[in-house]
Amino acid sequence: MARRDILIYRVQSEGIGKLLNCLALARSLSRQFHPVVLNNGALPPGIDVPDGVDVVQLPAWEHAPGTGVSSIWNVQEHRRALAKRSDFLQQIYADLKPEMLLVDTYPFGDKSAGYELLPLLEKIRNSSGPSPRVVACVQDIQIGTGSNSQTRDDETARILDLYFDMLLVHSDPSFALLEEYFQPKNALSTPVYHTGFLLPGQNSLYASGTRENRLLVSAGGGVTGGPLFQAAIEAHRFLWDAEQLPMTIVTGPLSSRKKWSELRRLGRKMPGVTIKHSVPNLGAEMSKVRYSVSQCGYNTATEAVASGVSALFVPSSGRRHAEQAERAHRLAHWGVGRLLVQEHLNAVSFANEISQLVRFAPRETSFSTAGLANTMTLLDRAYVGGMDHDQPLRPQSRYSSGNPCANVSGDR
Repeated sequence: MARRDILIYRVQSEGIGKLLNCLALARSLSRQFHPVVLNNGALPPGIDVPDGVDVVQLPAWEHAPGTGVSSIWNVQEHRRALAKRSDFLQQIYADLKPEMLLVDTYPFGDKSAGYELLPLLEKIRNSSGPSPRVVACVQDIQIGTGSNSQTRDDETARILDLYFDMLLVHSDPSFALLEEYFQPKNALSTPVYHTGFLLPGQNSLYASGTRENRLLVSAGGGVTGGPLFQAAIEAHRFLWDAEQLPMTIVTGPLSSRKKWSELRRLGRKMPGVTIKHSVPNLGAEMSKVRYSVSQCGYNTATEAVASGVSALFVPSSGRRHAEQAERAHRLAHWGVGRLLVQEHLNAVSFANEISQLVRFAPRETSFSTAGLANTMTLLDRAYVGGMDHDQPLRPQSRYSSGNPCANVSGDR
């Protein structure tokens, strides 16, 4: 019996966290489906495609550095590019005839994905024959960047109710609920499930109770990690004299070669410093050491929670990274880690925070990190429900779910 096709659309993002999560979902889905990931932009170095998963590269939208503004300035050229991408998506859909469409982030976040996705979603909605289940998934915290949040939320709810069968929120509801950030005027009718945190590398976390007395500094893919890495390496001379604490900096596969070379040059002159461009599994590295510093992106935050490392969070500044700051404040409130805002980041403040971190013991939490397994259960339930869109998927709540395990294990 041929495996069933499932199409996964991934929005273009600055880092690599969403890509890693999409590939982890695809790997798990490959046991029952043939996943095809529609990826925006080229795969970064060192990112391997799992066996049984196909990746189709979509042309990346180029942006002027630091602006988020498309570099396609000519209106006619822009429209042609949009039409070409939309036609490409519809052709892939027609060729595969997938039994499920999984959409990452949209209709939350950047609405530009709608230009190419909405024609496909409209085609699916108006199909006279069997059509796939359409599922949206988002991370824990959704902070919009526009000025009119009410209009944005109302439009997002309209799109969800019109085109989507289910929304999966990869968050533990005791940590962050969707409705804290998403408040449309009309109640959402699309079923919503909070799955718990999605932790792709959970099975490879280091199991030993013995941790190396070492500080690990990372920034996900590394696109915005420059200020953090600079402060860390400048602070090391103070830390080495006071704490004799070795430091490993993982710059990330998307960090610039210039910054990598500069850090390696500085690191050669300092005892106890190791500079790495990337590692196979950052969560596994985090679980081997006593101390971690990161920007509190979704993946590094969940890895800090799961590994139990003593963590310092230094979220990126600016509205585009507001979810990092919100996540870091919440984790600090729960006692999972300490917080240093980037506006106060320098060599002295970094060294002072590490001196506090070595005396800090993180609290244990009951946050669920079973998001991957729960997502698989829910997607299987969506498929078992058949292609009849009128058949309910029966979440425990139509808007905010309670315990994620209760949602997943409820009656079909």
